[in-house]
Amino acid sequence: MSKTMIESMAQERGWVVKYATDGTPSFFYPIYKCTSQSLDASLPATTHPAFIVNGVEIPRVLVGVYKGSEINNAIHSLPMGIPRVSLGHDELLTKCRAAGAGFTGKTVAISGLLYLMAKKNSWQPQGNNNYGADYRVGTKWATGASVTVGSKRVFQGREYTCLVNHTTALDNKPDITPAYWNKGKLLGGIPVASTINSTEYNGLTTLTGSGPQAWALGNNANGIVDLNGNCYEQDYGYRIYGGEIQILPNNDALDPAANLAVNSPSWKAILPNAGDEGYTLVAPGTAGTLKWDMPGNVPTLDTTITTRAADKSVAFTNLTKAAGLAYVPKIMKELGLFPILPDTTTQGSVYYTNTDAAEFIPRRGGSYVSTSSAGLGYVYCYNTRSSANSNYGVRSAFLET
Repeated sequence: MSKTMIESMAQERGWVVKYATDGTPSFFYPIYKCTSQSLDASLPATTHPAFIVNGVEIPRVLVGVYKGSEINNAIHSLPMGIPRVSLGHDELLTKCRAAGAGFTGKTVAISGLLYLMAKKNSWQPQGNNNYGADYRVGTKWATGASVTVGSKRVFQGREYTCLVNHTTALDNKPDITPAYWNKGKLLGGIPVASTINSTEYNGLTTLTGSGPQAWALGNNANGIVDLNGNCYEQDYGYRIYGGEIQILPNNDALDPAANLAVNSPSWKAILPNAGDEGYTLVAPGTAGTLKWDMPGNVPTLDTTITTRAADKSVAFTNLTKAAGLAYVPKIMKELGLFPILPDTTTQGSVYYTNTDAAEFIPRRGGSYVSTSSAGLGYVYCYNTRSSANSNYGVRSAFLET
């Protein structure tokens, strides 16, 4: 595709094209500066943190339209790409930044911005959260199941209708036995060929942007795609350390030069105000900062830790604060880390570990196996920064100068 065609496509869709050092294009969705209050009346009438980098307000943020795929050892935002997975926090960030000046990974401030946009507009994007399709659109085909005439199954993203009563097996898969199955409409995405294996014939991840319009934010063909499922997205600028919530100020993590190392002095803890929903960013380890406690084995926002536990979860919209915490600092809501209630639209569950003296890194959105747990509220914070898995991916962002 010529550069002129690429630019024309982006202009038509309202996107922005940025070119890597090697000339590879990436498509970004622009979100223009706004106040937090314009997204939710309960929030401050000040610029949302996503639009403040190193103390300077920026006119817009650019977030990848597509999940990151790899070309020439760098991450790009392109359609029909293979999502780059199986790398840890640092390795994925290095590949994002390797694309060239301005390129980096999506940040927690951007995730919070997307959460507020979706909540305001009641957007509930679907996605690949059940092996190639959304769990709500149908039953996944599997071997060893009894099916009857008229039964519908989803296989490799497409709906098939059973024509003959039978027990499903490899020799009567929907894609090879038209006498058994009638091929129907595409409900999901195109599976990455290398993920179709002897235990999951539907495949795992899908090619970026290959799903239906319902997988786009706002159910808009020009929206950001695959925010629900497919593979987790690293969330830069947020971590849990010994149970303490730590962030980089505002959207400083968007700076490609930001220091996100384990021992970086840029990490700050959140000290809540006693009398309102304000806060102060302070040195990690300061007494009285926000933490995830686990009373009753459920993640709960507090300033002390009474219970430590591993791998505990709750629906995002059911997150609560401890009785002793008078106010939830609004930064937690601006970053999409705590719900603005009532919230009946945001999907996703949060998964936290707060074991002593350990760092845990969040991944957002859910994966191909998350089903109803996936969504914009989803935070998976069980593992360390070095953890790499077949469902750990990334999404690019770009800082304009």
